[in-house]
Amino acid sequence: MLLLTAMFLMTACLKGEDRDVAYYEDTAITSFAVGTLKRTVHTKTKAGKDSTYKAKFNASKYAFYIDQTKREIYNPDSLPVGVDASKVIATIVGKSGGAIALNMKKAGATKDSLVRYVATDSLDFSSPREVRVYSNSGNNYRAYTVRVNVHKEVPNVFNWTELTANSSLGSLLGMKAVSLNGKIFVFGDNGTNTVTYATATSDGNNWALTGMQAFGREAYKNVCVMAAQLYILDNGALWKSSNGTDWTQVAVTNIHRLMGASGNKLYALNASRMLEVSADGGITWREESLDDKSALLPVQDISLCTLPLKTNSNTSRLILVGNRSATDYAGDTAAAIWGKIEETSAGAQVQPWAYYGTVKGGKYRLPRLQGLCVAGYNGGLLAVGGHGIGADKTKGFAAVYMSYDAGIVWRADTAITIPKGFTATATVFALTVDANNHVWMVCGGSGRIWKGRLTQLGWRKEQNVFKE
Repeated sequence: MLLLTAMFLMTACLKGEDRDVAYYEDTAITSFAVGTLKRTVHTKTKAGKDSTYKAKFNASKYAFYIDQTKREIYNPDSLPVGVDASKVIATIVGKSGGAIALNMKKAGATKDSLVRYVATDSLDFSSPREVRVYSNSGNNYRAYTVRVNVHKEVPNVFNWTELTANSSLGSLLGMKAVSLNGKIFVFGDNGTNTVTYATATSDGNNWALTGMQAFGREAYKNVCVMAAQLYILDNGALWKSSNGTDWTQVAVTNIHRLMGASGNKLYALNASRMLEVSADGGITWREESLDDKSALLPVQDISLCTLPLKTNSNTSRLILVGNRSATDYAGDTAAAIWGKIEETSAGAQVQPWAYYGTVKGGKYRLPRLQGLCVAGYNGGLLAVGGHGIGADKTKGFAAVYMSYDAGIVWRADTAITIPKGFTATATVFALTVDANNHVWMVCGGSGRIWKGRLTQLGWRKEQNVFKE
């Protein structure tokens, strides 16, 4: 308290001059910024050995948000890994020039330890720190918790975790995986019926057989998720379930293949291999418009992905990926890809599907892979598959392919690779992505299971919008 008393006596002292002074009782921190910091950078020598060096890092472009309601100050975009937050030069501004102090109380201490803020001092923000700003009179103060967030992981690193192998999954003759309500569901052909196994996304080591509904062997190919419901098509009958155990028949349709779903519409191929859509959960269907021949539509290894547009919350880009018949179109060297803009706002125009002109291949084509699986990931599309079909001679599971332009250009990814131990000759496998951005892969035959995630997709997102 002696320190703070001195702070306010210095503020009030006017060198003996008689002058009226206005004191403001309200106070707040109005600005917080950091400058150049020290950073330890990890690198490799020419010999490939790990090495580190010290460098200066300009952190002035990292904005700090001030939540006046919660009295918190933090940077929503964390500083890079290796930045030393224990030696920070910070610029802190208080309303009406209010005096600022830091509470340096150590863990376990019962009394505050206040230190006057000096703009040129190096401050320790390696852990959350209380900062106070006082009113001009010193009678009132506001205390803020300041967090200088620093990443603990290098971005764009993908690590697979292998889970406990499951012999029941390994025995399936065909499979498809989806994610819903905190669970991973694997639908597969056991030689007699389509059966369903499930595990919590937080688990993955323990799988349980769900439901007693008997679906045909081919039904696993016709599974999708829409509006917190599982949908499955079995010999023209469409069913739905919220848990994979209790199923309700929706309708008997002329649908031949359930291709997938957007946020509120189901898409399918009819018996004539024309693309149809249902906006009422599968009860009624209408034919979709195409900008090219329907013969160019995929009929096997089908994935339908929804990519929300950042510019419009009511608009998404749908990407349909799969292969044409291996028997009828043996000359294809790439997957068949179509796209469509879907708007959900009232009065929006219905857009046709556009063919991307892909099946004849090209430098940046998506290979025509057996069992091709595609999923939305990291703002783009992720694809994995087995050996090439027909004229495509691509080696199976040679790479994970990514597209960041809605399916036009595809490249073998350098960060995400096939997990070690995944059988390159596998003809049965499944892939899906859960709500926490984990990619799941299940290998038929061995029953081995992996899940992994890009480091930055697991980082906490700080609030950066404040409303009254």
